[in-house]
Amino acid sequence: MKKKILFYYKLFFAGGTEHSILKLVKKLYLDYDIYVAYDEKSVDIVLKEIADYATIINLNQIKDINVDTCIWCSYSSIGSFKDFAMKVKAEKYLFWCHILLFETYPDIIFDEDFKNNIQKFICVSENVKKDILGKYPELEKKCEVIENYLDFKEIEKKSNEIIDLVVDKNKLNIISVSRLHPSKRIWKNENVM
Repeated sequence: MKKKILFYYKLFFAGGTEHSILKLVKKLYLDYDIYVAYDEKSVDIVLKEIADYATIINLNQIKDINVDTCIWCSYSSIGSFKDFAMKVKAEKYLFWCHILLFETYPDIIFDEDFKNNIQKFICVSENVKKDILGKYPELEKKCEVIENYLDFKEIEKKSNEIIDLVVDKNKLNIISVSRLHPSKRIWKNENVM
């Protein structure tokens, strides 16, 4: 019997966290029963593809679910851990943080239930870990850096796709695959030249 993993993200649209979940789900689905859950109206762009590898769940439409591991990826509103754990019952809860959470949303607070019941705070970089520990130094032993999974075969395949883009080879061209948000610090690179 396969172990059950549930990824929770409050709202799906088409951002980096959703694509990270998709990549990981595609890597894990043969070895685990994967569930991806949300509780706010979401856009089908990424969920549609995730549905090929996982069971999609709107938490507002179920009473509860039992899984081995719950990976909480949402940060827009942490909410009450106690209420969440009544709906998503897991042996292990992890928090997977993809952004400089407190730099981006300084008013977010981890309540005591959340800090006590999350076994690991997975940070995608040292900077994300520093951001969390800057506000909650007591989480030092629970924080671990694990960079996002990259599917190099997919990257290589996409790099060979022919696209309709004209690039002036006499100019420096910088491409970003992130959203244009201050937390991405794209503007800090404008003085490079």
